[in-house]
Amino acid sequence: MESFSTILIIFAVLVVSVVGLAVIQKREQAKARLRQQVAKYRYRANETANILDNFSNIPIGEGARRLLLQYIQLNLSAANNLAPSDPLIARNLASVKQQMQNTQSDVDKQRLAIPPDLEQLRVLIKHLSRLGKYLMQFKKIRSMNSPLILPAVNKIMLLISEAKICAYIQQAKTALLQHNYVNAQRDFQIAQQMLNKFSQKNSRLEALEIELKKLVKSTPQEAAKRSLSIETESEWDANEENDNIFGPKKKW
Repeated sequence: MESFSTILIIFAVLVVSVVGLAVIQKREQAKARLRQQVAKYRYRANETANILDNFSNIPIGEGARRLLLQYIQLNLSAANNLAPSDPLIARNLASVKQQMQNTQSDVDKQRLAIPPDLEQLRVLIKHLSRLGKYLMQFKKIRSMNSPLILPAVNKIMLLISEAKICAYIQQAKTALLQHNYVNAQRDFQIAQQMLNKFSQKNSRLEALEIELKKLVKSTPQEAAKRSLSIETESEWDANEENDNIFGPKKKW
């Protein structure tokens, strides 16, 4: 009888231990899932903050900046709800809310700075294209300010068109210097065709069209030597040419 009681006690202890371990394991798994969720929201917020910072010297428009800040705020708010005791998340969230009060930037009142090097210009076009696609993804998020998305993307597309027109003009001038008149004429024509697509042109596109027409009317020697306004823009930041504006891609 005494041995049977001992067996019962041992069995009870084992059951309690197994149940206790299962509860502890379940709690740890819940904590791990919570940490992963917080890390996901923080990563998204940090990724978007880096994008916004890397476009700080490019006139992408107030709409794009507001959308990026709003997306940062949404992710930080979600992280803060899951980890309200995290002081860093709380500070970052407060900072973003303050920035949302005034999203205007003097940079957006300036012209797009055209890099003097054609390869750098191509990198700029690629970065702007990726930004436009990034903003379009916000249409899938109900809590985002959807009326801002299309105007902001249209602003980015205008910058891309402007940069591409400049790229063709620069490419044509390079071809002239190399006495490759066929390619130069082709690139000038492409630039003009792109300009023709705009029924209404802003002052920058009007200036480009005037310069392009002067180039076409000039002799190849004169055109190759002619200075353009796009060649006297503010200096291009050499760091911008690195293909890391959007940082390393991480899947969640």
